[in-house]
Amino acid sequence: RPDERLWAQLHSARSVGAAIDAVRGSAAAAYVGGVAWPAPLADLELAFRQQWRTRVDEVARWAPDPWRAALRSTAHLIDLPALVHLVGDEPPAPWMAADPVLSPYAHEERGERLARLAAGPFAPLALAVETAEPPPRRLDAAARRRAPLHAALRAWESQWRARWPACAEDARASLDRLVAVVRGHLIGFGALAVEDAPAARQKLAADVAALLRRSAAQPAGLFAYLALVALDLERLRGEIVARAAFRAAPEVAS
Repeated sequence: RPDERLWAQLHSARSVGAAIDAVRGSAAAAYVGGVAWPAPLADLELAFRQQWRTRVDEVARWAPDPWRAALRSTAHLIDLPALVHLVGDEPPAPWMAADPVLSPYAHEERGERLARLAAGPFAPLALAVETAEPPPRRLDAAARRRAPLHAALRAWESQWRARWPACAEDARASLDRLVAVVRGHLIGFGALAVEDAPAARQKLAADVAALLRRSAAQPAGLFAYLALVALDLERLRGEIVARAAFRAAPEVAS
């Protein structure tokens, strides 16, 4: 994983290329496999989504057979916002057609999108979004926009838990503790000031790492490891894609 020295290098990097080179020269070099520069922003974003999918598949291949389905289902977490968009009335964003996981559903006609989603692995999640109760009017606009994503996340968790094989009570309790740690972070994160967000993410990483150490011989250890990978990739994406977006902004404006 990236260490604090690497994060400091990334934070002080003056260009996208320098940031990518810093990672490539570290023990975390594999995290930027497939990340090319110069490249369009959509290509950078796709490279990070593919990194996540690759890591999930890698961990699933380490795991005992009964846990592989539950582990592989975590790959869908990164696609939930796109799934919410595809279920809605707006046409798909152009980048979705270039994503190998999303492209089968990136159809202009909503009816065709829904039919394809209903016939594929996203079916239960798409149905949960489509049939979710409208959010209460008392909520602000941001909360109403988040409501479909929360519906998708609840459906994902239900599906994920259904894929757990029979296991010992202590193994299940460790998984529940991991869920509680992540849920507690998510509940509070949306209300934080921007300047407090990095510290909250670091606390989440520390809590998950502590749980990983306690659960190293249990299924929760694999899911905790994936949670740490997700946090690392999110932070790397922030360092690299934000620089690329800033560099592209004058070109877009012109």
